[in-house]
Amino acid sequence: MRSPLIVGDIGSASVVHGVHGTTGVSGWKCFTRRTGLSGDWEAVEWASLPPGGLSGEHVHTRTEELYFIISGHGRMLLDGRPHDVRAGDVILTGLGTRHGLRNVGSEELRWLVIEISAPATAAVLRGATT
Repeated sequence: MRSPLIVGDIGSASVVHGVHGTTGVSGWKCFTRRTGLSGDWEAVEWASLPPGGLSGEHVHTRTEELYFIISGHGRMLLDGRPHDVRAGDVILTGLGTRHGLRNVGSEELRWLVIEISAPATAAVLRGATT
């Protein structure tokens, strides 16, 4: 039987202060960026927030993100509308969507992010000419 391919682990995650203009700390680990991937992928990342922690509202103009909630309970703001999220939920932050995430639970909120380049960005990265 083959051994699984392990591309990274969260054991060496960074402690990040003031994510997207907020106060407090969060955990973050980038497993791979576009240079290590084939296709229109931007990054694969893991992140966490302690109880009460906040990843501030922001907008991506060149990527879309899929958030996979692994554990905990949070409140995701999508274009100003709150949505309760918990383990097992998947959230799409489409191109230009203002989004932020707060941990509203009593345990650490953990999620995986798959970030994908927008079509125009991907075309430029592939060397397409207009």
